[in-house]
Amino acid sequence: MNTSLQGTTYRMILIIIGGWLLYIGGSILQPLVFACLLAAFMSPLDDFFGRKIKQPGITISLSFIAILIPIILIGFLFSIQILSIIDSLPTIGNDLEAGFDKALYSLNKALPFIKLNSEELLSDSTNNLLDGPLNVMGQGLVSSSEILVGFGLTFLYTFFLLLYRKSFKNFIIFQFEKKNRKDTRETLDSIKKMVQSYMSGLGLVILILTILNTIGLLCIGVDYAIFWGALGGLLAVIPYVGTALGGFLPFIYSFATTESIVQPILVLVFYAIIQQIEGNFITPKVIGDKVNINPLFAIMSLVFFGSFWGIAGVILALPLISIIRIILEQIDETKPIALLMSSDIAQNYERFKKIAQSIN
Repeated sequence: MNTSLQGTTYRMILIIIGGWLLYIGGSILQPLVFACLLAAFMSPLDDFFGRKIKQPGITISLSFIAILIPIILIGFLFSIQILSIIDSLPTIGNDLEAGFDKALYSLNKALPFIKLNSEELLSDSTNNLLDGPLNVMGQGLVSSSEILVGFGLTFLYTFFLLLYRKSFKNFIIFQFEKKNRKDTRETLDSIKKMVQSYMSGLGLVILILTILNTIGLLCIGVDYAIFWGALGGLLAVIPYVGTALGGFLPFIYSFATTESIVQPILVLVFYAIIQQIEGNFITPKVIGDKVNINPLFAIMSLVFFGSFWGIAGVILALPLISIIRIILEQIDETKPIALLMSSDIAQNYERFKKIAQSIN
């Protein structure tokens, strides 16, 4: 009993120390974590070039070029509207606030017993919530020293992680006893495959949603359809709530800028359909079960990492919690926790009994 209590105490201390390090070391750790994920994603491409060219520096540079070319082409295609949107961001933000105020007025008129106060709800925190995605988009489009340094460090770390990846992998493997090295190697391979599947699948999901959103909003007649469509696609990096938020913003904007109620309702219906298509068909088919995290732990990870690292934490939450699940699954004592985090927990509730019997 005392031994168990002592072990639990040590784990809690480690968790607290780890959380404290995550909080104070965010500016250092964020580029490194992004670089680790990017290096795992790019490693097959580097291996492909490496079979033809025997200079590691050249193959890594070619891999970066191959990754950046599609991004540059997409950015060029949207550059004209993006430049006009940069100048219009303050106006769009004001329209969003006006739309929110108008929506509250209509709600109070329909349901007077609610008595919502628009001035209180449109406080600084609410304004930040509405302006947040726009500010993120604006900061991503307008160069700033902090963003450039973050991107620069990420690419620099990625280059050296790819260059030394075999040495790093062997270093990790040989930290374990000889009998456990095979399992460690398999665990690292599983993590790499998960990251590759998640990042490639997420990129494809973003592209599909951007196209669908843009076409739908163009048909409905919403201004800045490409902007709203791309924003909704990018917000897909936030599981479960990203698509809904991506639809909420153009709905509020449409509600503020049109006299008729038809267009906002069409936007709402369109994004409700997109939400169902994305959640039930696009994401499961494209990303599949490689992540294998149930919604409860996915949302908890969003809250946890988002509270430490903000937008970066929200983006990193799902791959990080998936990596944690894979690691926990390899340890007998933590297998039940890994199972509790898995997406098929509702169907495989009897597995807890089997795991307990195998451990005992």
